[in-house]
Amino acid sequence: MTAHETEIVADEKVPTIEIIREFDAAPERVFRAHIDPELYRQWVGPRSLTTRILKWQGHTGGAWAFANDRDGEEIASFFGSFHEVRPNERIVWTFTYEGQPDSVALETLTFENREGGGTLLRVLSVMSDFASRDGMLSSGMDVGVKEGYDKLDELLAQRTGPAEQHLQDAAAFTALVLFASPEDWSRPSPVSGWAAIDVVKHLIVWSRGFLAGGAGIELQTLDVEADPAAAWTQHVADIQAILDDPAGRILSNPHTGDMPVDKAIEMFYTADVWMHSWDLAKALGREPDLGQERCAVALEAMRPMEQMLRDSGQYGPAVPVADDASPQDKLMAFIGRDPAWSPRS
Repeated sequence: MTAHETEIVADEKVPTIEIIREFDAAPERVFRAHIDPELYRQWVGPRSLTTRILKWQGHTGGAWAFANDRDGEEIASFFGSFHEVRPNERIVWTFTYEGQPDSVALETLTFENREGGGTLLRVLSVMSDFASRDGMLSSGMDVGVKEGYDKLDELLAQRTGPAEQHLQDAAAFTALVLFASPEDWSRPSPVSGWAAIDVVKHLIVWSRGFLAGGAGIELQTLDVEADPAAAWTQHVADIQAILDDPAGRILSNPHTGDMPVDKAIEMFYTADVWMHSWDLAKALGREPDLGQERCAVALEAMRPMEQMLRDSGQYGPAVPVADDASPQDKLMAFIGRDPAWSPRS
């Protein structure tokens, strides 16, 4: 794991603090560590303290609150609201120390792709006056910020394998779900007979049945029609919890045999999330990006199994594409999607 320095800059002309930090993990992972309360509490603040989440509504317009404890005793608490949450790109929130309720900071966090991989995190904190800003700087916040980001580095480094893959693919799909307006869910999708909402419903319903029937993992029924975004968010959290702690569980299936539940999820479900993100992006009028190299690898692995895949009924007839088509277009054409499809086709 690369050691990164945390840069903290106080502007001489305006009452701001800017924090700049690099991470080796992708932006969607660093973003999730800031918006997922279970992850956030594990890394925020200095090593000498623990964090309790008191309220967390991680969406635009939501509220949050947490407290810091030392040896079981509360020593500080903070609260604020989420002004804007833009998945994997930006968070704008207010930040208030309960001991100084009149000193409210407005913070903007941006998560940028770093050249060569990883994330460049920028945090700009704007306060009402220099006294508030200088009081924050003298409070020892630099220690908490630096140690907190070091803990975040360690937390991000722990996630590998099926849990990590789901984290990335589900985050990309979630960004599409949160982008959709209520009117978008009835838009047609590239899957014949499916609207955009059916893409989300498919992923939720079949995977929960798959886990119940093969591993005895019963998850609550979710009402996708009532609120697709809420249902998907809960579903992602449920699946991620299983992957984060598979507990040696085995999934048994007459077609695939027995395998660890996390491996089964990765092989059958997470891959489905990745591929169906193309369908949902197209349905919403956005340009899909599955990663050209990953598409090429997936297509190479599927070609030897083409007849079996066709016989399974999962994929339609291949769509002809030019020899110089991109790996993504070739992959989608192979499984029966028309790369040129649009909602107006």
